Amino acid sequence: MPVELIGLPVSVLPLACIKIGRSERGQKGDSMGIVDTYTWLKEHYKDPEEICRNFKKHISLSPAATYDYLLSRGMYRPVRNGIEEVKKLHQQNIWKELKREYSELRSWFNGPDVPVFILPSDSHNRYMQREYNGKAGLAFNTCIFLFVSSQNSIKELKAMLTHEYHHVSRLHVLRKKEKEYTLLDTVILEGLAEAAVAERHTETYHAAWVRYYTKKEAIYLWHRFLADDKDCKKGTRKHEELLNGLRFYPKMLGYCVGYHIVSDCIKHTNFQTKKLLNMKSRDILKYAVSFAANHT
Repeated sequence: MPVELIGLPVSVLPLACIKIGRSERGQKGDSMGIVDTYTWLKEHYKDPEEICRNFKKHISLSPAATYDYLLSRGMYRPVRNGIEEVKKLHQQNIWKELKREYSELRSWFNGPDVPVFILPSDSHNRYMQREYNGKAGLAFNTCIFLFVSSQNSIKELKAMLTHEYHHVSRLHVLRKKEKEYTLLDTVILEGLAEAAVAERHTETYHAAWVRYYTKKEAIYLWHRFLADDKDCKKGTRKHEELLNGLRFYPKMLGYCVGYHIVSDCIKHTNFQTKKLLNMKSRDILKYAVSFAANHT
């Protein structure tokens, strides 16, 4: 299942187009992790559809359609001298640094072994440049995409990988079918990923949407917009509108509220990220007592 990237609202991709088989823990000596996309970029930077042929195991679309989808999520558009940006990323040791982070994250969560595809981000996407410093991440339960810029610090990229790998690990332990996921599952998923970022990298590296609303505002928004529809299914229009704050709903509504729910749960239980990873969404909500139905 496609899960939110670090900032851009999710678009709904037909389920038939996503490979949702179980991610693998991997055999000894058979590790995936950070893929050498640098080699692909050196050879095919100007032809991103050719690069997208490498993703057919995870997205069952044509290379052109795959590129259109990933472009909408933050992947680069070829630009003049764009290969220089790729070289800068390599000089900054992005692949090497994130390989180390991936290994540590996998050990922390005892998570699955999935490929991580690092690609340049879209320099023409003004929203992504303004709100997220020109980076975006996208997690499926079988792989992760990181769209990055040379202006990003290693620390913020490690935080983004933490967020996305937490998604993969959470999906792996929940063992729910795609059609069973609810709005509550999704908002908790996002909140947990940012709790992991705070625990590992401090709150400095939170996604921008964490700060959109205060806790007091989040409690109001939960009861005003989300509580009655917490069981609506993923993939429905209602789910996407509430999660992303589309139409007349406050922007990134579900994300920010989900973060405050998880934070309130942590405040009242002192549970750490690893313990929360395996906890059911309804139990996390139950422990977030500030969001209780009778709270005023």
